[in-house]
Amino acid sequence: MANQNTREQLALSLSNDVLTGALVQKKKAGYQFGFHIHTTIEIYRIVSGSCHMDIASESIHCKAGDFIMILPNVIHSFRVDYSGDCEYQQIHFRPDTFAKIILSDDGIYPIGMMHAIHFHCQTYYRQESDQVLDDCVNKIISLHSSTDSLFTAANINISIMNIMLHILDKKQPNHDFTDPNLQNSYVAYTLDYIHANYMHKILQEDIAKELQISVRYLSSLFKKYMTITLSNYINIYRINKSIDLMQDTDKSLTEIAQLVGLKDSQHYSKLFMTVIGESPSSYRKSYIKNYYN
Repeated sequence: MANQNTREQLALSLSNDVLTGALVQKKKAGYQFGFHIHTTIEIYRIVSGSCHMDIASESIHCKAGDFIMILPNVIHSFRVDYSGDCEYQQIHFRPDTFAKIILSDDGIYPIGMMHAIHFHCQTYYRQESDQVLDDCVNKIISLHSSTDSLFTAANINISIMNIMLHILDKKQPNHDFTDPNLQNSYVAYTLDYIHANYMHKILQEDIAKELQISVRYLSSLFKKYMTITLSNYINIYRINKSIDLMQDTDKSLTEIAQLVGLKDSQHYSKLFMTVIGESPSSYRKSYIKNYYN
């Protein structure tokens, strides 16, 4: 069954700092950062001024006091209005630790915190920031720049968990199904299967067979939960993993393509262009080295 060996996910360490960045930024009027994607979760809290974000298929205008959380594997861009500068708090964190926190185990596969965040928010979450979010964001940034706390990583992780639980309490999923526990677990298993096997050939038939459902039903369910098709999600996830490799290694683009399950480098370049809007070599030069500049 799909739920075998999943209890090992209950082992959770708070000693690892999941942050890849936590700082206050100020960008000049007219600043633009084009379409990009990452495997981390990105949080913005707008302090002053305003900005525009294109997230997946939506364009949003953000003003002072807004809180925005962008999920992994979501194409997005950022630009500052020409009317003035924009100051914001920005946090990037890895979701892996929180995927091990089980919130429900009533279906055929456990639902982790990151599954729940995906189901409730899909691509991003936005609200006017409140006291809970303000306190957590300020604490994370303060702890990240301090060496005084004895348990800095644990405190940071707890603050991030508090943010996500606060969001889950406030935001209900958009979909409505007759058996949500079972259907949640189908999609949760599919996501974890992709994340574990993206470097190999993935057949939707194999996933559906393991879940004992039809490929058609699996595809329909995944699209309703994730707002994109299963095949598109697989492609985006692979491209996102390739971007991580661009940043973390000196491997060639041909080697990177093979490591993310795309054996044909030409197909990789074409797929990268379709997802991101530019070639992988151009993206590597333009964005990876200058992300925080």
